[in-house]
Amino acid sequence: MKIDYEYLSRIRRAVALYTNKKTSNILDGDFHSIHRGRSMEFDDLKEYNFGDDVHDIDWKSSSRMGSIVVRRYMTDRRHNVMFICDCGDKMLGDTDKGQPKKELALMLFGTLAYITGRNGADYALAYPKGDKANISMFRSGPEHLEKLLYDYEQHLPDDASCSLGNVLDQVVGSINKRMIIFLVTDSAGIESLDPKMLRAITKTHDLLIFNIEDAWLTGDHVYDTVIRRYERLFLSHHRELHEEERRQRRAMIESFNEMCKQCKISMTSVSAESEIIDKTIDLLERYKHGYYGYFTSSV
Repeated sequence: MKIDYEYLSRIRRAVALYTNKKTSNILDGDFHSIHRGRSMEFDDLKEYNFGDDVHDIDWKSSSRMGSIVVRRYMTDRRHNVMFICDCGDKMLGDTDKGQPKKELALMLFGTLAYITGRNGADYALAYPKGDKANISMFRSGPEHLEKLLYDYEQHLPDDASCSLGNVLDQVVGSINKRMIIFLVTDSAGIESLDPKMLRAITKTHDLLIFNIEDAWLTGDHVYDTVIRRYERLFLSHHRELHEEERRQRRAMIESFNEMCKQCKISMTSVSAESEIIDKTIDLLERYKHGYYGYFTSSV
């Protein structure tokens, strides 16, 4: 995948990340936040967890309390942003506007990660790989972005026994940080998610979802990624089948919208590369003001 940095630099100023969690490692709309670090103003003490800097251990307090505790400090910092991106055969089809879902997923992740890094945030990528989640380290910079893009591009077509829900569960279970989580998937991936798990995640983290729209099953040049052939015209142009497909999509949108509102999630749909910036701005602005739900054009 060729990375168009000129395109990315043009849109960087148009997007700001927002969070509704006032907590460590999470920023408000102006990218100023509470961050736990060293060599700054002392904040409080917490129990030592794997991964904490040993230089922050307060030995006197640890001796007094009978357990190892570390000091936490205040400073200005950026988000910890986790991108969870879907994989598999289903990502090899086209969108309803005729663009490859694979290319759109790569561009969507690349654009958001670039904006995140340029604003000083650390970001990581997780995706299904085999029977477990592949989770990168939190870093920033062009080398980090390129490595993640190439890794994701290489494994994006691979089917995995690890579901998207398993990836989410492993991410929040293994990373001891408050995060803004961007989920990039399609309707099948969203339908596989457990609302109970999502509600538990959004108590601590911010969760925003990009749904890459699937091509219609009725119309011209309909390609079936399962049987790997074009659909017969008498089926793809059947009027009643098309109306039934529209009815099912409307029901799906209503279901997604209700789930998002209950779980305090904001979701939008993307069908083409040209929509990425406008849809991202709209999604973040709505989330900033507490408007949860699935924002899409009517079907």
